[in-house]
Amino acid sequence: MRDLLFGSFRADAVSDVLRLWRTRAVTILLYAIAVAALPTVVSGVILEAERHDSTIVMVVLYALVVVNAVCKRCDYRLRGSAIIALGFAMAINSFVPFGLVGSGRSYLIVMPIIAFILVGIRAGWVATAVSFLMYGAFAYFADTGMLADWLTPLYGPLDMTMWTTTGLTAGMLLVIVVVLFLSMYRFLVDALQAERKASAELVQTYDATLEGWAHALELRDLETAGHCQRVGEVATRLAGEAGMEDNGLRDLYRGSLLHDVGKMGIPDSILLKPGRLTEDEFRRMQAHTTFAYELLVHIPFLLKALDVPYCHHEKWDGSGYPRGLAGTQIPLSARIFSVVDVYDALTSDRCYRPAWSPEKALAYVRDRAGTEFDPNVVEAFVGMVSREASAARDAPAALA
Repeated sequence: MRDLLFGSFRADAVSDVLRLWRTRAVTILLYAIAVAALPTVVSGVILEAERHDSTIVMVVLYALVVVNAVCKRCDYRLRGSAIIALGFAMAINSFVPFGLVGSGRSYLIVMPIIAFILVGIRAGWVATAVSFLMYGAFAYFADTGMLADWLTPLYGPLDMTMWTTTGLTAGMLLVIVVVLFLSMYRFLVDALQAERKASAELVQTYDATLEGWAHALELRDLETAGHCQRVGEVATRLAGEAGMEDNGLRDLYRGSLLHDVGKMGIPDSILLKPGRLTEDEFRRMQAHTTFAYELLVHIPFLLKALDVPYCHHEKWDGSGYPRGLAGTQIPLSARIFSVVDVYDALTSDRCYRPAWSPEKALAYVRDRAGTEFDPNVVEAFVGMVSREASAARDAPAALA
């Protein structure tokens, strides 16, 4: 049901964007036609002054374009279809005086393209079929001699009238296509920028929500306040040292924030117990990794971050939980986080023991390289901690 609802929402959003663009494009195109066709109409009136029927048709069609451009409240599909119909009417109007060698063929080629862009796929295929039928019909009439008087061109292929009218028509159609595609390009760029801005704001909202979740978890145990953000920041720094690609850093940080989210399913009597846990209590505590998996696996946004909450208690030698993974079977993000998590826990006060010194905690981590922790990650962590400690010692001297 969720996929159906969100799929429908995304489809509606795409439809709204297309509708908005097509509405604007139809208006722009109608104004472009009105401007670009004006020389053709004027030249037609002047050069075809003796052909009253053709001149009247051209003037009427141009008037319809102007009226259609002004009527902005009409549905874009109706206005777009009117453009297509006018184009085919102009094709017929061109076939009559100039035959198949005139500019009518240009209309038959351009109209389906405009129909696809302005109205939709169905309208584009209909316009394509009309173009084929219309060209075939006129070709058949010309070949069989039917309606010979009507189809016999009034102007020869080298007549200046035909060259002028055909050239102006080709120029008008070129302007229309160029304006249409420029409008499409600009609209798509604006839509892409708006989408990127909205996506960035959405990601920020997601991350703020995750930080809120982490803070809510810490409220159950005030002695670990700030632990989630702290280990997330350190783990992100360590990831670069341990060879993780940059595109995985954000997921590592999100997983770090939620690494103990499964503890929401652990009773306070076990979670906050000051003494050592019994065997049964420890098994129940271990279930928090499975709870985290069951909670987060249905959230697509957090799938790549799931490795940390689910696997951060796995050990290099395979003695960890919940699945007993060993070595490189353990996701790299979980291997990185486990070192940072243990070090931060050891150097923080707990209800059952005081905080260890950084040196003692670092020695503990180093001693368990190859059994509990990935040796390469431990090596990178020790080097990073040593450099940061050295930089902290040198900072006061530099200021002095």
